[in-house]
Amino acid sequence: MGLLKPFSRQQKALRPERLPSGCFTVHRDGGFVASTLPTSFSQDTILEIGREVLRIFNSAQEANLALTDLHLNFSGLTITARELRGGALVFLQPATLQLPHTHTPPAMHYKNIEEFILHLENYIECWKQFNHYVNLARDKKFSREDEVQFLELKSVIAQGLEAIIASTEKGGPKKEEVHHLFAQAPSLRYLADGPDSIPAVEGAWHKIYLGLQSLLGQLKVQQNKTEKGSGWSLFGRNK
Repeated sequence: MGLLKPFSRQQKALRPERLPSGCFTVHRDGGFVASTLPTSFSQDTILEIGREVLRIFNSAQEANLALTDLHLNFSGLTITARELRGGALVFLQPATLQLPHTHTPPAMHYKNIEEFILHLENYIECWKQFNHYVNLARDKKFSREDEVQFLELKSVIAQGLEAIIASTEKGGPKKEEVHHLFAQAPSLRYLADGPDSIPAVEGAWHKIYLGLQSLLGQLKVQQNKTEKGSGWSLFGRNK
């Protein structure tokens, strides 16, 4: 809790009616990627939490500590964060109550190819987390909190997919493929109770994961061309 004390410098303690429930991601430069938190919850507060989480992960890395998961309590919130190759996936959950919330739509366009690459790398790490939860279901070693986080993670992935589709005309997974995969994995309990379905889920996940890596490779090739002055055209809708 002490590590998150800077949050309270300019922020009042969260009132019960304002306690958020959901998750968000930030890339390694601290930029906001996507969120399932209520629209009423301050994005400045989201970014402040994200920056502090990144600072903790970076400090651990500098100290050669293998810190990949963070569990904290702050102002009535339970905060769970997972390191995403320099970025972070952060879950916020009221410590004492559950509140309904509406999703915050992600930014649908990126300013340049460098920003898109940062977001895509973060998105790919979210897909790795999806596979992590599938493994928890296989081993039957998951909690109620894991179930909630799995649902929130799928919401972030769905948002990120819309952003990718809106920003590029080629590459990346198809919406139908992702929706079909999610239909096969509605919950961790469902997967644990029907382990025969896990190989199909993993096969679909692997296909989507490779497609994302292929898109990332295309973007980095275009980035190199841009740096050499030849321009780029992958973002067909943003010309």
